[in-house]
Amino acid sequence: MPPRSLLALLALANVALWIARAATRAFDKSALRGRRARALVVLGSGGHTAEMLRILRDARTLDRLDVAAYVVASTDARSADRALTFERSRRGARGEARVLTIGRAREVGQRWTTSAATTARACAAAIAIVARVKPDVVICNGPGTCVPIVLAAMARRALGWRTPATVFVESACRARTLSLTGKIFYHLRCVDRVCVMWERAHAAYPRSTFVGRAM
Repeated sequence: MPPRSLLALLALANVALWIARAATRAFDKSALRGRRARALVVLGSGGHTAEMLRILRDARTLDRLDVAAYVVASTDARSADRALTFERSRRGARGEARVLTIGRAREVGQRWTTSAATTARACAAAIAIVARVKPDVVICNGPGTCVPIVLAAMARRALGWRTPATVFVESACRARTLSLTGKIFYHLRCVDRVCVMWERAHAAYPRSTFVGRAM
């Protein structure tokens, strides 16, 4: 196997390891009772969705996690289809993924004066999704679709309710700096782990977790 391919596989396995560790550290380990951690996976769109599905497929993440549901933006039918295809390829005829949709907090080009209402609706939907799925861990990457879901997890924590661990995996294209979503999560400490794939990004954001280049 070429060294570059080997490094990519090792990096993917490292992402899976950190996700599993975060899931078991965020709450009493006895809550799992020997089962795999129940995961809620937020798919960004386009290349972000491809990255997330590759992490789930190649890192053997699903040996440690049971994906209870995927969350996609209501305007992102492509990611929903890809999640369904992925689950069918993994589970065969039994593989019917649970795909939940959420409105975007803010569309590209949307005026800030109108984004407050859409953000409120997205957060309300996210609170309902987290309460319904009851995940042990939320895994996300990519654009702001995941922000309401993470905020819903934070709200549960503030109320003293059982809270899922939260892991944000920054895109491989972010070699020097974090995306806007990554910066929000990092500086506000909204998530348990911010994973980055480049040493320079880790040096710029030392509280992040360097997992190696997975793509």
